Amino acid sequence: MSAAGDALVVIVYGKPVTQGSKTRTKWGIRDDNADRLRPWREAVKTAALDVLCGRERLEGPVSVDVVFTFDRPRSAPKSRPCWPITRSSGDLDKLERAVFDALTDAGVWRDDSQVVDVRARKVHVGDDRALHIPGAVLAVSAR
Repeated sequence: MSAAGDALVVIVYGKPVTQGSKTRTKWGIRDDNADRLRPWREAVKTAALDVLCGRERLEGPVSVDVVFTFDRPRSAPKSRPCWPITRSSGDLDKLERAVFDALTDAGVWRDDSQVVDVRARKVHVGDDRALHIPGAVLAVSAR
């Protein structure tokens, strides 16, 4: 996290992965997509820890602005805007859930219940506010 004004900014590279449905197995409960989710959450946690560098965790209400960047499909029109709304980009709320839990694990805040204000967007590589490769930009601020 780097300070941008009073916001803590975390940049994570890699295809964003949703955290959502759980399956009960004889070994317990696990995420349906655990094999893809685990590395994504670890990447978010590592990126947050790399820039947290001794900062105190946030207490009280928190605001989060997140931009998820996905590869543009080859079939997408190049002459007009298009949005990542296919199943492969996932539900925005489930993308947020994976990131918020990783930030909790990193110690950015005590618990993601502290988030009282969220702005989240999904964009393609090359769009406004997008990264040059898939990933996410997270700006976290105390309210």
